[in-house]
Amino acid sequence: MQFDELRFVCQEAAIDLVRERARPLPPTIVLPAPQKTRLLTLPRFPDDDEERHAVLAQLAADEITATDTPAWGFVAEAEIADRDAVVVVFGARRHAPRLTASWFTAEGDLEEFAPDEELDPTALPFLHPLQHAVDALPAIGDGFDAMDPKRGGGGSLPIVP
Repeated sequence: MQFDELRFVCQEAAIDLVRERARPLPPTIVLPAPQKTRLLTLPRFPDDDEERHAVLAQLAADEITATDTPAWGFVAEAEIADRDAVVVVFGARRHAPRLTASWFTAEGDLEEFAPDEELDPTALPFLHPLQHAVDALPAIGDGFDAMDPKRGGGGSLPIVP
């Protein structure tokens, strides 16, 4: 999956949630996989950032690290400029998380999503465990396995005479 595809998958997940769930939307984690994208709803998401961090650290260990899922998304309802909106954050291994949002229309649908931008590292700090989990995954099949001791390699660059 390319990073642009991840943005599309996460935005589509947000659109589906708006169509299928009552408002306010519960925070939801998007875990894309080749066979099926999973949506994990967090019905009791704490208000405190430290508690949120702990919840997402456990989720990252159970759902990202355990399944080698190299990308994630987060969808939540928020208020932006005094209007109700859906915020979508997405990240992948070796890619800084990005943020986009869409306001609700009067009919309860979503407007077009704003262009995504890199998430400020100090914003939404409770999401850090998700990015740390994908960044810590080994890069299987990226051509560097033989050089990286973490992936069973010798730990040095090959020498070609």
